[in-house]
Amino acid sequence: MTVEGSAARQISLGVALVSFAAGCAEPQSIELVAVRGCGLDQAFSGLRVRLLGDSPASGHSEVLIGPGERGSIPELPEWATGVAAEGLFGTTVTAIGRSHGIDPGLARGRISGLDAAASILPVFFAPPDSLCELDAAMAPRTNTLGAAGPAGDVLLVGGLGADGELLDELVHLDLFSGHARVLDARLPSPRRGASVHAVGPRRFVILGGAAPGTVHAERLEVEVSGQGSLASAGPLELDGEALAIADHGWARSSLDGRVLVVGGCEQVDASGACVAASARGRSVWVDLREPANSEAAADLETPRFGAQVSFTTDGVTFVAGGFGADGLGLPSVERLVPGGTWETVHSLAGDAAIAGLTVLEGGLVVLSERSGALHWWSEAGSGSLDPTSRAPPLAPVPLTAERPLLTLPGERVLVGSWLFAPATAAVDPAAERVALAPLDRSESSAIALADGTVLIAGGRDPNGLAAATLLLAGPQTDAFVSNAPGQVTVVVGGLRIDANGGAPIHAHVRGFRSRAFRLEFEFDHDPEASARLVLSQGAATLVSVDLLPGQLVVRRRDASGVIEQLDCAGAGVEPGATVIVEVQQVGQGGAGGQLLRLTSAGELLAACELTWPATAGVAVGFGASGTGAARFFRLRLARR
Repeated sequence: MTVEGSAARQISLGVALVSFAAGCAEPQSIELVAVRGCGLDQAFSGLRVRLLGDSPASGHSEVLIGPGERGSIPELPEWATGVAAEGLFGTTVTAIGRSHGIDPGLARGRISGLDAAASILPVFFAPPDSLCELDAAMAPRTNTLGAAGPAGDVLLVGGLGADGELLDELVHLDLFSGHARVLDARLPSPRRGASVHAVGPRRFVILGGAAPGTVHAERLEVEVSGQGSLASAGPLELDGEALAIADHGWARSSLDGRVLVVGGCEQVDASGACVAASARGRSVWVDLREPANSEAAADLETPRFGAQVSFTTDGVTFVAGGFGADGLGLPSVERLVPGGTWETVHSLAGDAAIAGLTVLEGGLVVLSERSGALHWWSEAGSGSLDPTSRAPPLAPVPLTAERPLLTLPGERVLVGSWLFAPATAAVDPAAERVALAPLDRSESSAIALADGTVLIAGGRDPNGLAAATLLLAGPQTDAFVSNAPGQVTVVVGGLRIDANGGAPIHAHVRGFRSRAFRLEFEFDHDPEASARLVLSQGAATLVSVDLLPGQLVVRRRDASGVIEQLDCAGAGVEPGATVIVEVQQVGQGGAGGQLLRLTSAGELLAACELTWPATAGVAVGFGASGTGAARFFRLRLARR
């Protein structure tokens, strides 16, 4: 089995998926096709193909085929969200790929050399943790803006050229063909500080931004199909007032699809850069599909422009860094919980300016400085990440440049040309650091794509400006991540959590999210420490079960931080006992609907009905509080 030797960039993986469309008597066969990335001049001893989604692995959801063989997955169930393919050399994964969803209609007519009417599912296929240069018609640039749409398209807008000039180009990247082109349509005037958002299949909206001396309020709609088009959709308004916004931060809610626009500035200079004294503290919820439904949110504690924003699964929003009204970089992190107001939760020591932000499951906030230093904060504490082990060694970037951070599947973080796992519980966290390129890149835009890859658009390294690169990141290598780096360690047969007398320390199974699963474990702890089971979703929402000998204590904390004790626990459990946790979904769909059951030696310990903010699965793990260590071992976890 090889993925080479053909002039075509695509090759069949020899696997068929069978889809049963509603109302059709005959099933539809879908061919899985590899879109070949870089570095695939290799032969495979096997190919493992599996469906992605919240369901247990079985012979109906994955297939392993050898050289020259063909195989099929007999059904494409409703729970499937995509397809993963792994090229094997023995048992080692030497190439990976994921599909962009499961709709074979998206790729029809968009891949050269394939039948336009064929029912295919493309998989971008490349070695793990690899950067692949794209066939991009775009000129190198920095500070470009962009967004990925649901139909396999990316729109890149403007940026700064080689001489620092503002660009008016609109660049369309087709993720199925791998080609980029400059659209005939152009911005009415070059601008900076806008934001780009997908609003439907092959449609995007550009919000705000600034040209020299002018801050824009108009919305621009871009269609990327065919030759592409651009049209004005009128101003963005709030209570009848046009909102002129530039250099604003933003994040899109995974709960209702609205965009939270944060800060920005009201005036710009002759280069289109913000006048610091006009920094804004306003934040606005923008409904991209029904702009008239947009509404004001709480004002920031500190007005800022150029800030970083992150929205979590349970509806908590963080904003960090940017520049204040005095023009200086800001060291603070603010948090907005549902129904609340912005609150400053952390500031870097010495007023060091924050240049990048990302938030991991469980509420671990990772922050970057322009100097190259990386830091963390959570409710369990704060600290700096060691550049010789847990974080990569980064070179400084210019004082006005951003240093964006992006969380990838498997809870790894991309910064510049490095991958690392700040929350890993591995004994040697340095093993998680991967240098993707010999030279660090700054002033680029990293856009997460639906298939788990990342588009890195533009940027600057010591050799000059760059165009566009696609990153394919490999799977995680250890089993747990925590909200307190360095205080949780994977040990032989299990996990050790060291509590320090402060807030509880939590750790969850890395990359695992499910609505229904079964967990079996044993535990013990030091005399002054306590152990608990933890289910969580997003940054704040969790259910904790204190594992006590008299009676279990079950508590739920919602996204706003309100804690309530649930009256659903019975008997207690002694250290050393085997505990079985069963979680099952109740009903169909909806944001809630789970039943949690704990048993030990055939005795029911707790039976609790749970609800969650989002329909996404929940993470599962353990926690410790008090002083000393809690240990969890003989772990068995499976989806149901």
